Amino acid sequence: MGGRFVREIGLPVITPMEPHAIALRTLGVRKVAVATYYGDELNRAIVGYFARFGIESELMPGLSATGQSSGLYTTSLLALDEVSHMDVYRHCKKVLARMAPVEAIYINGGGWDAAPAIDYLERDLKIKVVWALAAEMWLTYHKLQIDNAVSGNGVLLSGKYAP
Repeated sequence: MGGRFVREIGLPVITPMEPHAIALRTLGVRKVAVATYYGDELNRAIVGYFARFGIESELMPGLSATGQSSGLYTTSLLALDEVSHMDVYRHCKKVLARMAPVEAIYINGGGWDAAPAIDYLERDLKIKVVWALAAEMWLTYHKLQIDNAVSGNGVLLSGKYAP
């Protein structure tokens, strides 16, 4: 990605969502459930971005912790402080049970406590999970040639996958 910029500045360029797509492709995912606290506009942008990488997306409704949306979000950013990892787990588990089969769950958004939910989701639902922030760390470590396997935080950070 970033072909024109790479040619112009002579340095590697990675778009903000590129690590997420690279992680999904590295895990062999062709169809993913997208979990966010975003409304339709942002979620459709994610679907469009992943399509450029050959990844089909099924949207989960954005998590609504309070029942009230705020701009582009289904839960206000302030209200996300009250959303626990178990809320993330329950949301993903409940919605995934009603969806067409997918190969993974993609969790976007750094405003909620998603990290502790990853291992539970993978273990209990027998599905791969890619959290956006973990994918960014994973790709950064690999680009910098740093071996930093982390147990208990999902298969992506286990050290078994390289981009």
